This record gives sequence, C-alpha cells and structure tokens, in this order.
Amino acid sequence: MSKICAIVLNWNRWRDTVECLDSLVLLKPSIKTIIVCDNGSSDGSREKILFWGKKRYESSSILVLKGEDKIYQRPSIYPFIYIQNQDNLGYAGGNNSGIRVAISRSCFDFVWILNNDTIVEQRAVETLLTFAKHRPEIGIFGSTVVLADRPKTLQCAGGCRYNPLTTIYRPALGGENIDTVLRCRESFRLDYICGASMFVRTEVFKKIGIFNEDYFLFYEEIDLCRRARKAEFNIGWCPGSIVYHKNSITIGRPESAGKSRIALSNYHENLSTLIFTQKFYPALLPFAMIFRFLGKLVFIAKRGDWYLVDPLLRAYRDFFLVKGKE
Repeated sequence: MSKICAIVLNWNRWRDTVECLDSLVLLKPSIKTIIVCDNGSSDGSREKILFWGKKRYESSSILVLKGEDKIYQRPSIYPFIYIQNQDNLGYAGGNNSGIRVAISRSCFDFVWILNNDTIVEQRAVETLLTFAKHRPEIGIFGSTVVLADRPKTLQCAGGCRYNPLTTIYRPALGGENIDTVLRCRESFRLDYICGASMFVRTEVFKKIGIFNEDYFLFYEEIDLCRRARKAEFNIGWCPGSIVYHKNSITIGRPESAGKSRIALSNYHENLSTLIFTQKFYPALLPFAMIFRFLGKLVFIAKRGDWYLVDPLLRAYRDFFLVKGKE
C-alpha cells in the first residue's frame, strides 16, 4: 500500500486548519503522516493545533519541530508532525518546511499538499491512489475542487489554464455543476494544478526540487508544474477526488477582508506575475508588463478601489529593484 504524507499550511486560521485535519483523519486508506506547518501565527494557533494533535495521538507519536530547528532526519515515522516556523514564510517557504521533512524520510510515495481552508471528501485519497496507479506518467494530480459554500459548483477541475501574454488564468470548468462535469469527464489540457489540492509523487520533488521561494504568494504551483513538465512528468485531473474549498479565505475576499490584507495579496500577485514571466517567458515580459499594468488600472478604476494602485506600483518598483541587482 502506498504511503502518503499530507501537508497543511496554517497562518492565523487554526479553526479552518482543525476542520481540515478532522476530515483527513477519517480517510480510508489512512494518511501515514500529517504535517502541519505554522507560519508564525499570532492567534493562538500553535497551542490550539497542538491540543488537537494531543487529543488524537499518543505523545510519543507527535513530533514538534521549531522553524529554526533544521534537524529533519529522525529514525521514526511520526503520525503527526507539527512544524512551528518563526515567521510567515509565505506559501512556498511554509510548505517547503514540511516537504523537506517528508522527503528526508524516503518512505512516502506521495506528498499531498492541501490548503488549510479545505475539507476532503471521504473517498478523496482512495480515488487519487487508484487513479495514480493507472496513470504512472502523471507526477502531479489535481482534485475536483468544489466551492464549500456552493457544493455543487466547481472552483476548478484539477487546475487552470494560463495565458502568458495577458497573465490571465482560467480555472478549468470553473463555475460548472459538479454532477454534469463528472458525467461528461471531458478531456482538456491543464497548465498547472490548483494549490488547494496537489497530490505529488515524491520522486517529482526529488528530481526537480521543491517550491521556488522567489514567490511569497501566487505562482508557486505553476512554477512547480512547469519544472515538472520539463522533467517529463505530466500533470492531470483526478475527477473522483473531491475537495471542498472555502476559497481565498487566507488572502481575503473584498466583501469580508480588510483592505490591508487585500492590498498585500494584490502586491504579491503582481510581483509574482513579473517574476514568473521573466523566468519562463522573457521575450513576452515587456508586453505582459504593459498589458497587466493597464488592465489592472482599468479594473481599479471601474471598481473605485484606488487603494490598490499603491501595491501595483510597489510591485513593479520592487521587481525592477531586484532585477537591477542581478
């Protein structure tokens, strides 16, 4: 039986994380190890998540690692590992702290990266394993990601398509009815797997490396998938693996989050777009920069969200500052 390590990243959202963990422990076949990586939370997450672990596992089955503790080689396989990073390392850095632990043990066949604002359906891992068994050419699998507040509506079928010129991404079958989609099972190409649920063969990380920490937020998944394809691993959608996603709870939605959090999200989205384009599509960089900048200004003007002009300008400025030092 294949051994699976699930990684869940938490940042000031322990209630969502605990709900995600509750769904993970019910899965059959069971997850061999669950790793929670905390990104320097200040809301009591460390105590609450550790309390959750102690209610479900013997003390000898729990390993707590401090972020500064780089001792990843341990002889035992712990069912629950809690990594407490000192600071907010972003999506890439936070998940990487868990991935390093997982691959250092050389005993897991798959690493399942999940957003903490997800709830997994009970057959989610069973169908992933069956699908993976029959599709050995695929290195990274995506689930059917469904909106948690609208459980019949798809966020995406595995992942997204991406236009490098316009820098616009489109979720595959986003907004479609799940019953219709699962009946049709239409074939389509994905450019990257959605980071809410990435089921990765361990050999992928060993061959191409882990997430690129040049990105703090956004584009980590597409960067990884591009490198995987270059190494001759395919990516694919596993229709029967259902994951419910609360969708953007970490970065915030305009109707529910403060402006500072949305501005931070916009800053990193713009900066990561430029970093990614320079890395993979350097010839398109001037066109993509202009298209994105003007498009963002039009969008901001239409909505009257003038506070988003500052993070847009700062992202372009910081990109050029970094680029100028290279």
